[in-house]
Amino acid sequence: MMMKNLWRTGLAAGLLVAVSSGALAADWIETVEVSRDGIDIVPVEVSANAGGYVGVKSPSHKFLLRLYARATSGERIVAMKLGAFSGVLYFEGDGGMWSRSFKGRDVGSGSRRTVDFHHDAVVPAGKIKWQMADPVMACTANLQNKVNGGMSKTQVLSQAWTVSANAYFELDAVAARKNKAAQNKWNIGNTANQRDGLTYPVTVKCLPGIKVAPVLPDTPLGMNVESPTPFGVKSR
Repeated sequence: MMMKNLWRTGLAAGLLVAVSSGALAADWIETVEVSRDGIDIVPVEVSANAGGYVGVKSPSHKFLLRLYARATSGERIVAMKLGAFSGVLYFEGDGGMWSRSFKGRDVGSGSRRTVDFHHDAVVPAGKIKWQMADPVMACTANLQNKVNGGMSKTQVLSQAWTVSANAYFELDAVAARKNKAAQNKWNIGNTANQRDGLTYPVTVKCLPGIKVAPVLPDTPLGMNVESPTPFGVKSR
């Protein structure tokens, strides 16, 4: 009977902690937002050969982002973490995925209730998280659509096409009590966090995989025929 009561007490305490922790983020952080900030005109390029699209040619891509977080009146934003994956948490590792952390002067050294700044995230092509279809898949889908519409595969692969793909980011913001933030005495045990996600459309350029020899104008079958020498004039 005593063991059963102890188990019930432990369970109740665990539920209380879970409820308190869940309410903490809402009580300490008003808003977290990651959004696109600027006009991204540089495409991700996809290379091809005669058989189809084979890989991303661009070594990396620069994403133009706005990072924003606002704490409640008694708290301050002390850290943020941006990641190109799902489940970004400031106090946890990334498993080799791309991320950038911000603290100290990056976020006002614990003095700001609101942190709002622009960040250019340069992410290697192999570490970009794509939603649904990556650039190669997007180009391949466009190829299939064109073939279904009546074009030959050679015709499609002999020219460049512009399509799009969606990258994904998450931002995790961390808030601490005003006094803890000012003293830089915050940690995983006395802070709260909240996240936001962003779908970021990226222009994709599907490069040609087949080179077509140019046809010279005004010559039979594109043959390079020399101009005839006028009568009576010796050629040199």
